[in-house]
Amino acid sequence: MTKTDKRRLKTRDKIETAMVTLCQSKVNFATVTAPKIAAAAGISRQTFYRYYLIPKQVITNLIDRHLNEFLKTFRLQNLTARKMVLQLMTIWRDRTTVLELVEWSDSRYEFIRALAQFNQQIATQNQVNLINEQTVCNVYAAATYMLLRDYVLKKPVDPGTGHRFTTAFNQ
Repeated sequence: MTKTDKRRLKTRDKIETAMVTLCQSKVNFATVTAPKIAAAAGISRQTFYRYYLIPKQVITNLIDRHLNEFLKTFRLQNLTARKMVLQLMTIWRDRTTVLELVEWSDSRYEFIRALAQFNQQIATQNQVNLINEQTVCNVYAAATYMLLRDYVLKKPVDPGTGHRFTTAFNQ
């Protein structure tokens, strides 16, 4: 990796950390601007604009980067819908910050769109032929998002035991 690459990664990390800080500070996303993110990241406004056009793009790039990383995990497996959802739950449980940013920024549509494209790539990789593939992938992405939101972020409590369902998807 060159010196330039390391600087770019460091700047990207500063911007992403600033977004997380703003989210965790409960700043209304509608009030988040490039100058506000730049100030929180300790960079100039111009530097922010070299990387992103708008604040929401920080989050969509994070989503895309994580899904691209996940493709490596899903390569050449005999996947069923159940196995895929279980794997996604396990992976996203360790990356709740990205899901929190999605909720905070109201980027659900962008997340579902990216997840639908991910689903199509998985189907292609695994040579799965679906009738009306795009519709199936879109519906599956929306359902997966709802599961992720409810069982990874909210971690509901089992009324019978009082324990959180944090390991329900490891079975």
